[in-house]
Amino acid sequence: MTYKNKNKTIITSVLVSFVLLFSTQIASASEITPENVIDNVNKERQARMLEPLKNNELLMKAAEDKSRHMIINNYFEHYALGLTPWSFIINTGYDYSIAGENLAMGFKTSEGIVEAWMDSPAHRANILNPDYEDIGIGIVKGEYTEDGKKIDTVMTTNMLAKPKPVINRIFNRIVESFNNLFK
Repeated sequence: MTYKNKNKTIITSVLVSFVLLFSTQIASASEITPENVIDNVNKERQARMLEPLKNNELLMKAAEDKSRHMIINNYFEHYALGLTPWSFIINTGYDYSIAGENLAMGFKTSEGIVEAWMDSPAHRANILNPDYEDIGIGIVKGEYTEDGKKIDTVMTTNMLAKPKPVINRIFNRIVESFNNLFK
């Protein structure tokens, strides 16, 4: 191999490596969807030998309602306008024993959202809490005003929870029925 051919080979190898690295980065970036966010959350849990969270329709509704409420009312907070994260969960009828919430705004990929949560001690603790069993992700695109400037954004809410034990739920229904008799 001549010196000239050797340089071409090296340059070609470097370019191929760069293209492969760049295309791998692009390929690993996924669109922000509930399924992709849940998949990335569960990858973090499974990497630490934790059970994956199960997609729960009631938590999905609670998370979507929260994201929509934040867009409509132009806020980005866990507690706002007299509501708690738990208000949205309770409104769906999900009877939880413990629950948590993570929020994200303005990200372009599911991986970016989960990376940011994992970089935050409180959000990371939610994702890695072994007591949680269920998850719901709410993604709403909309307009958000910050510092007087309107921006198009993606609001993401992550609701995590564990349902009350079945016996507790049955007991609560009995008590509720009994109380309704005397109203």
